[in-house]
Amino acid sequence: MGLFLQLLVRGLITGSLYALLGVSWGIIYNTTRTFHFAHGLVYTLASYLILVSAGLSLPLIPSLLAGLVAATIAGCAIERFAYGPMREQNASQLSIFLTAMGIMIAGQSLILLIFGPDSRPLEGFPESIISLGPVTFTSIDLFTVFLAWTVMAALFHFLAHTRAGMMIRAVSSNPEKATFIGIDAKKIYLLVFGIGSLFVGIASFLATLDRPANPHMGLHPLLISFITVFLGGVGNLKGTVIGGLILGIAESLIIMVLPTEYKMVVTFFILFLVILVKPEGLMGRKSV
Repeated sequence: MGLFLQLLVRGLITGSLYALLGVSWGIIYNTTRTFHFAHGLVYTLASYLILVSAGLSLPLIPSLLAGLVAATIAGCAIERFAYGPMREQNASQLSIFLTAMGIMIAGQSLILLIFGPDSRPLEGFPESIISLGPVTFTSIDLFTVFLAWTVMAALFHFLAHTRAGMMIRAVSSNPEKATFIGIDAKKIYLLVFGIGSLFVGIASFLATLDRPANPHMGLHPLLISFITVFLGGVGNLKGTVIGGLILGIAESLIIMVLPTEYKMVVTFFILFLVILVKPEGLMGRKSV
């Protein structure tokens, strides 16, 4: 029973981070229908900018802010100078996806060239062990859960109670109708890329607190991001959050019966099973 509780708590911690990753990619995809493969590069870039700033003897908070600003600018720049012009030329989704993949590969190669292949830890955050009965976790775990749910709650409040949030929901629901009533879809696209990139930067920071950064660190979070979106249901960010929690808990509990190496196999199996039974996702709606 003690092992089950420990793995369950670990799954909730991991699931919180997965939910944040899913929301960061989901708000972009739900609104623009752009398969933003370069999201993984933004994740990696944020981590390395935080590390570089910390290496310049800046305190952790200013280093974090530098990384988040860089991530936000990078995401907006990719939309403004790559995806946006391609949409204006009526490029296919495949062309945009291949462009995104090219940006991801080229960016990772550049980071590898500049910083080398060695992993780099992020230091400066006070870490302590917390024990509650049979369950043990760290102050970093607690901070991860707190910050992930705080920023996600702030996003849901923003989407539900602000004019900009209303416009994002309108464009996500029906971009043609939103444009007809005077909403500038291009500005909304930039806004959601900024929000999504900011959130993936926060997720990158939280992950780097727990394990060292490396030039290829963005691929796994990218996979998790879109898996949680399709698992929860495209267009439903609350479903994405639930999908992230399910994946985190499943990956953790599966260790009781399978080796750790099978975690990603379990992740894709869950996605396959849900799509087979409910193609629109756990909380998605059937298209009429």
